[in-house]
Formats: sequence, C-alpha cells, structure tokens
Amino acid sequence: MADLLLQEVDPMILDRIARLAVARGWTQAQTCVAVLEQGLFSTELEVRSGFADPEVDALAEAIAALQALPAGHGF
Repeated sequence: MADLLLQEVDPMILDRIARLAVARGWTQAQTCVAVLEQGLFSTELEVRSGFADPEVDALAEAIAALQALPAGHGF
C-alpha cells in the first residue's frame, strides 16, 4: 500500500481519529483508511446521482482502468 502524508490537518480532526482508533481497537493508519473509504463511498454516491447513465458508465470504466494500473514508486 502506498504512503500518504497529510499536512495542516486540523488538530480536532486528529483527535477524533485518535479517539475512533482507540474505540475500535485499530491503529491510526487503519482508522484513516477506513474513514477515507467511507468518505469516498459517500462522495461517489453523491457524484453518481448527478450524472446520466452513460456518464456514470464512462466514469466507472475510467476508475476501473486506473485501479488496474500497477502501483507507482512515489516521488
């Protein structure tokens, strides 16, 4: 899995992530991935609802093609 560095994150968000990690028994990294996934699912649902079927199909195909690419080496 690739590394991700977030800068200038609000301390309140970091605290909420830490509390959620403790409550779930997860690491902070696992918690961040779970929160990002849930946020993406929610956002993708919102995006899909604003497009016509051909646009949704094209977007889904583009996402699938990007997901099929091998992982990069970073910068």
